[in-house]
Amino acid sequence: MGNSEKIIESRFVNRDNECAYLEREYLKKKAGFLVLYGRRRVGKTALIQEFIKGKKAIYFMADKQVEKDMTGRLQQTMARALKDTLMEKLNFNSWEDLFEYWIEREDFSKKIVVVLDEFQYLAKVNPAFPSILQRLWDEKIKKRNIFLILCGSLINMMYATTLRYDSPLYGRRTCQMKLDPVTFDNYEKFIPDMDPVKRLEFYSITGGVPKYIETLSPKRSLRENISRNILSKNSYLYNESRFILNQ
Repeated sequence: MGNSEKIIESRFVNRDNECAYLEREYLKKKAGFLVLYGRRRVGKTALIQEFIKGKKAIYFMADKQVEKDMTGRLQQTMARALKDTLMEKLNFNSWEDLFEYWIEREDFSKKIVVVLDEFQYLAKVNPAFPSILQRLWDEKIKKRNIFLILCGSLINMMYATTLRYDSPLYGRRTCQMKLDPVTFDNYEKFIPDMDPVKRLEFYSITGGVPKYIETLSPKRSLRENISRNILSKNSYLYNESRFILNQ
């Protein structure tokens, strides 16, 4: 695909109900604990980033780094939020020490949103992390003006670490949300000038997953899009089904 070819523009659509729900939970007087999950590329991170606009927030995305590196990144994120240059230089021996230092120094006069995105990676790098977070919630977090959001894509693992009866975090959440793909009646907001029949064809190969929608070019036919963006070995979607099955 040439660099000059216009692909479908990224848009934040079909999430009014979800945003309203998050806002209601955020405005409650007590601490909140949301578990947000859904399949890959469905728009969970985009929803969170839209929600926290204009709010006091700490956003952290976990990854496959070693635990020490992830702790360091969260430390820097919290230090910037506190404007604490000393915190940037300290060495923390555990997640508990890091969270407790932040909690004791944060100003909770206004509710703060704390997002742990791709939470499953924290649980993978340290299987004890759900238990650590459970203790922090019971002893510290639920007593503060905090809206904690755990977000993840590996649905089975998110269920096992946050929602299942034998999970340390079971019973702690105050709300939960499973984010589904964009519905067809909102699909036209991505490509408003497209013929309805062609729009239905495009929907049939993307299933309403925003990231997949954005890989297509409305200037090309369905056949050309499939050839270039799905069947080509160098395309984004070529191995996507394999990645999903592996997870």
